[in-house]
Amino acid sequence: MNEKGQSWPEAMLSLLVVMVIFGSLLPLADILTSSATEKKQAMIAAQTSYQAAILYKSSGQTTGHKTHEDLHYNWMVSDRQICVAYEIQQIEKRKCVSL
Repeated sequence: MNEKGQSWPEAMLSLLVVMVIFGSLLPLADILTSSATEKKQAMIAAQTSYQAAILYKSSGQTTGHKTHEDLHYNWMVSDRQICVAYEIQQIEKRKCVSL
């Protein structure tokens, strides 16, 4: 190292560390976050189907909807199944459970 500041190898090592962080760790964190979000939404759809089963058995209601964190979960009973439809990133998902 000279008296004027960082040397060339130190600068390259710093650049390499920054590239590793932004090139691999941040995309990996984004993938893990979106995966956790999708699993959470699927869990809420399962809860919605459970609540729909209770409503269907108690009052005979065959359709309904639930809103959770600005996402809409629509459920419907048909052919001895409860199906919950919801949207993840502009893709409609459907979760069906037998009665």
